[in-house]
Amino acid sequence: MISLNAIELPSGLRWLANLSYCPIKQESRTSITGRLILNRGKMLDGRPIVLVGNSNAWLTLAKVKEISELRLTPTLMELNYHGTTYKVRWDYGDESHFVATPLFDNSDAESDDDEYTLDTIKLIEVLE
Repeated sequence: MISLNAIELPSGLRWLANLSYCPIKQESRTSITGRLILNRGKMLDGRPIVLVGNSNAWLTLAKVKEISELRLTPTLMELNYHGTTYKVRWDYGDESHFVATPLFDNSDAESDDDEYTLDTIKLIEVLE
């Protein structure tokens, strides 16, 4: 099960780069004597969490609106990803931090029961 602040998300979401993330960051430069200077350290927070649907994450317009409402208040949220809990915030630095598209082009009228695909949710893990 996947949920964001107790809002159940579609089971078709997948976390991109979950296992490839490394919190160790390194910076290198050359000193005036020609020696290589390496600075490295462990990031305490800021881990990107990108959930993608790849057309496999369906939900209703009502649920899209409910999730979208979370973006209006920049508070700490809880992501439960298959039993593991993370403290997260929206990645407001990326304007595509929440993307949902209609499953069918129904330009006549919108209903809260219309089906959408949840394409992307971009979050940042924080340790507050």
